[in-house]
Formats: sequence, C-alpha cells, structure tokens
Amino acid sequence: MNLKFIMTLGSLLTVFAATILADSFLPVEAEEPRESDVIVVLGGGDQGRVKQAAGLYEEGYADEVLITASEKDGSTSGLKTVAEHYGIPEEALIVENDATSTYTNAVSTMDFMEEEGIDSAVVVTSDYHVERAEFIFDKVNDAGYDLNYIAAPNLEGENWIERENSHVIWFSEMTKMWGYRMGLYKWIDQ
Repeated sequence: MNLKFIMTLGSLLTVFAATILADSFLPVEAEEPRESDVIVVLGGGDQGRVKQAAGLYEEGYADEVLITASEKDGSTSGLKTVAEHYGIPEEALIVENDATSTYTNAVSTMDFMEEEGIDSAVVVTSDYHVERAEFIFDKVNDAGYDLNYIAAPNLEGENWIERENSHVIWFSEMTKMWGYRMGLYKWIDQ
C-alpha cells in the first residue's frame, strides 16, 4: 500500500473516532411529558424508571402503565411489585415480559399499541438510555405512533453524569448506540 492511501485512511478513521466521541458527550434534550394513552416503562436500570413513571401516572398523564422487561431474570415481577409500591394500582399495570433488549422493548410496545388501538405513549427510561431508546423506537415505529420520551434519574435522584461509575455508563451507551446506528440491532435475539 502506498503512503497516501494509508494517510487518507488514517485521517478518515480519526475523523470517525472524533465524531463518535463528540456525539457521545452531547446532552440529551429532556422532553416535557404529554398526556398519552399509556406510560411505557422499559426494563433495566434501577427503580428510578418506575418511580418516574409512577409520578407521571399520579399526575394523570395516562391511565395505564405498560412494563416491558424480561422475565428471564425475574425483573418483570420485581418491577410490578415496585410499581405498586410507588402507587400504581395493579389494575392499571400491564406486563410484557418477553423483551430482552431495547430493540425487543420497542417491537413489543408497538405490537401492544397496535393490538390495543393505542395512538400515543410516554416512554420512560433512564437518562443515559433516552437517546438510544428514542433512536430504536423511532426506527420500529412504522405506524407513526405519537411517542414522548422521558428521562428518569436513578432512585437517588442523580443524573448519570453525577454518578461514581459515569465513565462506565458513558462507554457502554456509546458502544451500544453506535452498534444500533450501524444496524446491529436487527440481529439481536434472532
């Protein structure tokens, strides 16, 4: 290979790496919640997601709360108990326990919305996860549902950047986000 080709390739890779790093530090714009047909709580994270959803439920943003998580690790039944603890009554809870990733959360949510004739949802997830959740939900949202994304701090009320393990959270989300951008989510859970 000639030197000119190697330098061009090196420059392109450097620009790509700089773009990835710069993008990963951009803050996520927080959305204001809107009245919707259902509040969707994505599994994962800590109880902060459920606590945020319970607050939205109590404020009347929706009459039902869909918990979408994985029963393989027991998180669905645990999240249901936590939701009831924070004041969401059992009759308002809907549990979907087949999701194993953000991609399958989105697919399961869209299937539920179609089956129930629901047009809008408030999607609640951790503050560090909002960008990736919005990205994949928008990719899966063929029907044009009205989706509103709400960022939840952790249970202690800390944003991800304030946490002791923020560097781990940052690296994990950056890696996963770029995997999703490159379309690798299509092969998850196949």
